[in-house]
Amino acid sequence: MSLRDLSVLYLIAGLACAVAVYRASPGDRRRAALSAALCVPLWPIWAPVALTARRAEPGGSPGTAAAAARVQGALREGVSACAGTSFEALLSREAASRIEAEVTRAAARHAELDALLRQSGFDEAAAAARVAEIERGGAGSGRALATAHLHLENIRRLRAMRDRDARALEELADLVQALRTQLVLARFAGSTVEGVGGIVSEVWARVEGLGVAMDAHGGAGYEEPIET
Repeated sequence: MSLRDLSVLYLIAGLACAVAVYRASPGDRRRAALSAALCVPLWPIWAPVALTARRAEPGGSPGTAAAAARVQGALREGVSACAGTSFEALLSREAASRIEAEVTRAAARHAELDALLRQSGFDEAAAAARVAEIERGGAGSGRALATAHLHLENIRRLRAMRDRDARALEELADLVQALRTQLVLARFAGSTVEGVGGIVSEVWARVEGLGVAMDAHGGAGYEEPIET
C-alpha cells in the first residue's frame, strides 16, 4: 500500500472519529465542533480522550445525594428495628447520627469536587488537547509542556477523588441497607447478636475509611500550573 493510500485511510478514520466525537459531545456546539476538528489530524490521540471524557461526565451530585439519602433512610429504619431489643447497643441513635454526619460530609465534598470539575478551567479534554498541541510544537517547549502535563495530571487526580467518593458512598449505602434488612430479620426471627455484629463492624470500617479519605482530600490541594 502506497503512502498516498495510507494518507487517505488516515483521513477517513479521522473524519469518522470527528463525527463520533461531535455527536457524543453534549451542550456547547462550538466546543463540540472544535473537539471534532482536532480529531481529524489527531484522531489516534484525541478521539479516545474526547469520547472517554464525555462518557465519564458524572451523574455526579444527584446520584451521590441519592446514596446519602439511602444511607439515612436505612439507618433510621435500622434504629427503629432494633430499638428496645438486644441489638440496640449495636446501632444506637447516637451511632446512626455519627454515620449520617460522616455521609453528609462526604456527599458535600463530592458535590464540591463535581461542581469544580464542571468548570471550563478543569476540562480534561481541553487540558489533553493543550498537551498534544505543545508536543506538536517540538523544540523549545519543555517548560510549557511540563506545565500542561501538571495541569492535566491535577485534573485527573481530582476526577479520581470525585469518582472514588461516589463509589464509596454507593457501596456504603448498599451495606447499610443490608444491615437494615438483617436487623429487621433478626428482630422477627429471633437471631442472635453475633449474627448481626459482623455487618455492623463492616459498616463502621467503611465509615472510618470514608473519613480517612476525606481527611486525605483536605490535605491534597490542587497544584496550580507554573506560569510560563
